[in-house]
Amino acid sequence: MIHFRRLTTAATSIILLLITASLLSGCMDKAEPSAEKRAVWLHPGLFSASYDTAVIQMKELFSSYKEAGINNLFCYNTLKGENGFSWDYLKTLINEGHANGIMIHPVFCPGYPVRFEGEIAQHPEWLVVNIDGTTGNSLNPALPEVRSYWLRRMAEAMKYDIDGIHLDYARFAIDQKYSYDSVTCNEFKRIYGSTPLDVAHDCGSMIWCEWIKWNAARMTDLVNATGDLIGASGKDLKLGADVFPDYETAQVLIGQEWDEWASEGMVDFICPMLYTNDTVLFRRYLKRAKGIAGISCEVWPGIGLRTSHNIITPELMVREVAIAKEEGAEGVAFFSGYSLSRKLLELSGDSVKK
Repeated sequence: MIHFRRLTTAATSIILLLITASLLSGCMDKAEPSAEKRAVWLHPGLFSASYDTAVIQMKELFSSYKEAGINNLFCYNTLKGENGFSWDYLKTLINEGHANGIMIHPVFCPGYPVRFEGEIAQHPEWLVVNIDGTTGNSLNPALPEVRSYWLRRMAEAMKYDIDGIHLDYARFAIDQKYSYDSVTCNEFKRIYGSTPLDVAHDCGSMIWCEWIKWNAARMTDLVNATGDLIGASGKDLKLGADVFPDYETAQVLIGQEWDEWASEGMVDFICPMLYTNDTVLFRRYLKRAKGIAGISCEVWPGIGLRTSHNIITPELMVREVAIAKEEGAEGVAFFSGYSLSRKLLELSGDSVKK
């Protein structure tokens, strides 16, 4: 996902068309389980470093979100030390979000590049080792210690009155950037008799094929463990995950077997990131996702306003929301809050009341 702060005329029109077309649900005190879901990916960069100013900004923004029927926020960098704020960002998000009937889901990104500091700096062995022996900049989820690290971070967020845990980058880096450190390779060798370095690096080698599947299963281990953590807490929290559009290529290129997560109900909902201006493809991949998920989990397709893959027009945006409803999606998620700004929503406020 690419983060954009600059707003466009097209983004303004998107909001106006969404409101006037009544494709977003109305106001609510608290998002009910049966309500049509409307979510936004939210970044802390939208708010001032000053607590007092940030609270004012949140009150204005979330009030506008409520008027637009937005009832869920996927919030990045919510924990202390992740956002640069001296005040409790997550607590403030919860207070202001819940006051407007908006559910708060802290986002965790297991496969995203990390900063080499704190606990991670104490464990350089947690970092991915590239096939050429160089060290990467993301954590290796094939290691139990890394999965435990992420679970501890999630448990920290669960001390708050959150409404869910959301997984983004629940994958390896693109192009099979698995880890070739000795611990990981030896564990694989213990099962299959060879390390991935001992065989051809293509699908003609069955060992290589198993290597890809084995790594994907380790990410699934983390997804499963997250569900177990939520279950053990006794809290009514939803587990969601952002996923690539096509599960078959995702399994091979990034070790993300989200078809299993969805079909077996490991997550409560998935957000296929269908960032495209092609409505035929949007419908095709959404239909496939709905077929895979069945009744086991919900599907909230991710609609990109402005991403590395598309810059959408207002007309196409409205059409994609309509397609989501036609195909039985339980809601949609908009990327991102930088485009669905408070200023744009304020402009559309009067339209909601007509």
